[in-house]
This record gives sequence, C-alpha cells and structure tokens, in this order.
Amino acid sequence: MTRTTRLALVASIVSASCIVGAGVFVLSSTHTASADDRPVAAAVGTRVERSAELPRPSTPDQVVTGALDTPALSDAVPFAYAGDSITARPDSWLHQLEADDRLHAVGGYAHSGYRADQVLAEIGPVPQARVLVVEVGTNDVNQAVPTERTIAGVDAIVRKVGAERVLVVAGPPADWTWSRWGADRRTGQLVLTDALHADADRHGWAFVDPFQAIRAADGAYVPGTSPDGIHPTAEANRGVAAAMADAIERTAR
Repeated sequence: MTRTTRLALVASIVSASCIVGAGVFVLSSTHTASADDRPVAAAVGTRVERSAELPRPSTPDQVVTGALDTPALSDAVPFAYAGDSITARPDSWLHQLEADDRLHAVGGYAHSGYRADQVLAEIGPVPQARVLVVEVGTNDVNQAVPTERTIAGVDAIVRKVGAERVLVVAGPPADWTWSRWGADRRTGQLVLTDALHADADRHGWAFVDPFQAIRAADGAYVPGTSPDGIHPTAEANRGVAAAMADAIERTAR
C-alpha cells in the first residue's frame, strides 16, 4: 500500500469517527454523574439548540428530608413536602418558610435533579401533615418523560404520604429550550403546568402557581429573576415563598 493510499485511509477513518461521535452527542457526553443521568424515557430524535448565552446547567446533590426545626407556633399548620431542586436548594421557598411560625414542615423529601418517580421511591408516609405540597416534574420535563407518567408519579406520591389535603404546585419558568434528552424545557414546563392543574381539579386538590410574577408571557423567567434559567434567585424565591405560605394556609382551612 502506498503512502498516499495509507493517508487517504486514515483520513476516511477519522472522518467516519467524527460523524458517529456527533450522532450520539445527545445521549452520551462527558459529565458529572447525577440523578439526571438515569432517564426513564428516550430522547426525541431532534435536539433543540440551547441559547448560546446561557451557561450549561448543573445540579448539585442537594437533599432535604424529614421535619424542619422551625420556630412554629402551637397552632402552626403542619405540612409535608415532595420536591426537586426548586424545593431543596438552600435559598428555596421551603427554607425561606423556616422563619414563618405559622407553618411547620413535619416531614417529606426533596432532592435536586430527581424526577417524580425518584421522589416517590424515597419519600415516606407523613400522616400527621394537614397539607402535602407536591412540587415535582421539572426533571421529568428535562428528561422527556411522558406527561402522563409524571402525573401518575404525582398521584402515587399523594397516596404514599397520606396527608389530609394536597396542594399541587405549577412548574417553574424555564429559559432553556434544550436538554440533553432533546426536550424543549420551556414549552414542556407549560404543558406540565396545565396537566398538574387538571390533575388537581380531577382529584379535588388545591393548585398554586407561585411563579406568576416571575414568568414572562413566553414561559421564560422575567429578566433578572433566575441565575441559570432554571431556578429562581434568592430574592425571587421570597415572592415564591410568600405565595406558597398563603396557598398552604388556604389549603389547610
């Protein structure tokens, strides 16, 4: 084989490798393992491009479980929580309500990056809770999980916790129109919110959208209210927490 022929063969192999690598980009890339890396649904075939100006999102392993030690009044509303990073982050609505003595989180489970089925697997019964706050689905949308499967997970969480009343929370805004699984996160959150609202109505549960003030007309965050296009800022979460507190108290009545 001549030197020219060998060079042509090597070039062909390299070119083919690049094409194959590009073809599996959505499903395999170098990253830090997390709960996001255990999808239950396959990505769609076409990837929606992310906005070039946004940083790649990351999900620290943040967990909140059990009762929170809060300065609750004797007649404070006992509530449970089921959530993902919107609930588990250090500046979340849940942590901001720790200073509200009208409410007392008596149990629950929230984990950054977790889907509804993963929260279901970890949460336990909290029968002493008058209200269960269910805030899940963000990561289901990210991983292109069918909406009906997410709703089934919500219903199973409610049955497992066994609280007297239920408050279902809308999906948050999203600046991202892309995910590693090929999902349009922004549109998916709007679809999820409609499904959650319908499910709450079907069961006679309460529903709240605490993100109205920070959600733009197209489903994105109002500029300045999110550091990463996925989570509210600490300041924005103060408004979310106030809306959640009012909703929990109304649901408990």
